Amino acid sequence: MSNLSRLFWEEWQRLFSNKTIRLVVLVVPLLYMTLFGFLYSEKKVTEIPTVVVDADESELSRELSRAFDADQTFQVTHRVPTETEAMELIDRGEALVAVIIPAKLEMDAKAGREASVLTVIDGSNMMISNTAVRAANTVTKTIAAGVTLKKLEAQGGWGEEGKNLYTGIDYRYRVLYNPTFSYMSFMVFGLAGTVLQQVLFLGIALSVTQQKEEGTWTRAIAEHSFWAIAASKLLPYLLVATCNLVLTFTLLLKGFGIPYYGSAAHLLVVGTAFNLAVLAIGLAISFYAKDQLQATQAAMMIAVPSFMLSGYTWPLMSMPTVVAAIGKSLPLTYFLDAVREILTKGHGLSYVTHHMAVLLLMTVLGLFAAYVTYLVHSRRAASSMGESTSAEA
Repeated sequence: MSNLSRLFWEEWQRLFSNKTIRLVVLVVPLLYMTLFGFLYSEKKVTEIPTVVVDADESELSRELSRAFDADQTFQVTHRVPTETEAMELIDRGEALVAVIIPAKLEMDAKAGREASVLTVIDGSNMMISNTAVRAANTVTKTIAAGVTLKKLEAQGGWGEEGKNLYTGIDYRYRVLYNPTFSYMSFMVFGLAGTVLQQVLFLGIALSVTQQKEEGTWTRAIAEHSFWAIAASKLLPYLLVATCNLVLTFTLLLKGFGIPYYGSAAHLLVVGTAFNLAVLAIGLAISFYAKDQLQATQAAMMIAVPSFMLSGYTWPLMSMPTVVAAIGKSLPLTYFLDAVREILTKGHGLSYVTHHMAVLLLMTVLGLFAAYVTYLVHSRRAASSMGESTSAEA
């Protein structure tokens, strides 16, 4: 057997004899692809929360409103009397599309005068805005050219004169927050958050396991309290993570000139809450893992699918319930949504209190899991030291 063949066979045996490596190369890809397959199982964005302003209150406007509600792309969740109220709902994120039906729509359409319906769309998520623009145009044109015309003619509501003067309903739309459909403004913030999370997860996850491999971990937990160890591990990485956050977004906003409308100070506050959540979860992983390889594997199991599951590109509302629940359990989901609220929409901290509360809860849970693991390790260390003392005696 040649040297190459022998080395190949040794490495092949090593690959299948190591449980951790075997799991990474054989099981994880299948797990991810299954997860992503379910993620996009709906095939398109549906049930976009929609508010309707019907200032006409005619047969035509009611038919148009029903058509939007019947279309699977939209879900009419609110009906309000004024455009101002509709814009407030979009601003608060309670609706992503507003259909504005003007007064005298039916009268103008019957008389052959210019008649139009306005759709206002939250453009902070391009997947939603692109889908909404196309679908709203289709619904409006279908009603204008077909369904309503036939129904009203059958009822004799239009008559021959109205039929001859009918010119259709124009579709107009206005996109908020990203009116130019800039892919850079949309995508780069999400990628930045993903990179920051991945680097931080890896760093903190390896901090304790490095000591375990060096053989100093047992002595450390015997001599120091949990909070002393946790603070010594978390604070250096928190400072580095804060520095990375500032440098990254300074480069994006100032270096590349990506437009933003909110406060950089608010972004820093949310970013700190995000960093703490990631650090706490990573610390729990590091406390639990046997070695650096296992810690890296666990950290990547969380970090790699986070961007896809965050709802940043593919909306959570269009995911299967179980997949969406996984996405809502990840810190990146709340950070990226908060970044969009602050930088893209120009909102303040009052719009992201829920995001910060969830991130702080994740921090507490991560620290609690690390503490429980610390107690287990402490008892084992104490037991081991006691046995050693007895043996010496």
